[in-house]
Amino acid sequence: MAYHHGDLREALLAAAEALLRESGPAGVTLRATARRAGVSHAAPQHHFRDLADLLAVVAARGFDRLTEQLQAALEDVGDDARARYIAVAQTYVGFARTDPALFRLMFRSDVLNRANETLLSSSRRTYAAMVSSIALHRGDPPVTAETLQARSHEPGLMEDILISWSHLHGFAQLLLEGQLDVFLDEGETVDAFVDRMLAKTGGRLSWLLQQRGGW
Repeated sequence: MAYHHGDLREALLAAAEALLRESGPAGVTLRATARRAGVSHAAPQHHFRDLADLLAVVAARGFDRLTEQLQAALEDVGDDARARYIAVAQTYVGFARTDPALFRLMFRSDVLNRANETLLSSSRRTYAAMVSSIALHRGDPPVTAETLQARSHEPGLMEDILISWSHLHGFAQLLLEGQLDVFLDEGETVDAFVDRMLAKTGGRLSWLLQQRGGW
């Protein structure tokens, strides 16, 4: 890929994403990104303070895509609480499986500028979509990006968030690391296993989330 005209920032971000998928975060440097985009090695400094800043915006793009997928999935299933929880689980894990390098980067506090405003805004929208689904299970009002910080500290809701997110993120990470293969039925594909287990575990957690004080 070579950059010739147009949006330099977008070209650099696309180049960084390509490098990320090829070699992981270690393969993304400012010089390598500039080289992949076909620009001078100094070009990234016009848009990104440093490498951590560049990676933060790449991660933000991942959160934006995940948010779009979550919103679309929730619109498709309607108001049924169990179906909503399973839809969130399938979307979250599906995103991790589709783009594992980007998914891993999104939660790498050691290489990202966590204070980057673009990253903060994008991740807040993703978490709000997930937390809102949990709040609705409890019979509480929906959560927005603007109310996320205050709402996530409400009694009971914070515990439900931690349990639910730990389930989804832990399942996704273990799956990516190949640690769940032992649980597959004989002849079962990974796709079938994921669908089966998320339906079962998601259904159980959905029921628990609707039992206020049930934890």
